[in-house]
Amino acid sequence: MTLSRRLREEVCDRLRVKERQLLNRVTTAAVEIGTTDRDMALLYLAHQNELDVTKPRFAVPRDKLARFEALLKRRDAQIARILPTPSATKGSKVTKAQTRHLLEFKGEYPEIFYDRLEDEINTAYSNPALPNAVLMLSRKLIENLVYNLLEYRFGGREIDVYYDTKNRRARDFGDLLDNLKERKSKFDLDHHALIDKFLDMAHPFRRDANSKTHKVIEYLESMREIKKFKIPEMTQILLKLTNRVKNGKSAIHSARR
Repeated sequence: MTLSRRLREEVCDRLRVKERQLLNRVTTAAVEIGTTDRDMALLYLAHQNELDVTKPRFAVPRDKLARFEALLKRRDAQIARILPTPSATKGSKVTKAQTRHLLEFKGEYPEIFYDRLEDEINTAYSNPALPNAVLMLSRKLIENLVYNLLEYRFGGREIDVYYDTKNRRARDFGDLLDNLKERKSKFDLDHHALIDKFLDMAHPFRRDANSKTHKVIEYLESMREIKKFKIPEMTQILLKLTNRVKNGKSAIHSARR
């Protein structure tokens, strides 16, 4: 990659990864957008994470910005061809284009950026040729939801449960799952069954998602394979747990007033 160190650092910060792990993410993004140019893949990751790559501080050459803009236009055109188009029906009525939905939790997430991520997952899910994109984006969603759950439950004195203060980055997905399991007893008793059910699904999901993400020769053959990962079920459990933890803390604060 030839782009500025500052851009790489800010992308790492948004992705909550170290720079040595960024290469894996760039490789995955390159496969997703169909390019061998790692600079384009890095710009795509920055764009996905709402970084304005045209800012002077990133010092992206104009020719690369122009190429990246053209790449985004081609990708938008490809997605438009994937989705159903409105067509005239009897009585001159027009049917609205529909996207296949793997997830339908918009408005329930702990942070607004998840709504956009859900849209991307559903758009990829609408294209039978993109099962690996669905898996990789879903991994990002589940990992961040686990981070949020631990953050709401242990924020403050126990920040090390979800955040590596020494290296100033979020803990890896596997560490987050291990810490959730080890600290299950610190959640309310009625949360334990949900946590166990989630972990039973999450550990094989993480292993497969990591394998497909980091090894180019390993990939899903069809969208039918997505069902086995139980992504909607994991998402629903994490949202339920997060809401219960947040509501429990609100009740405690109200009682102390």
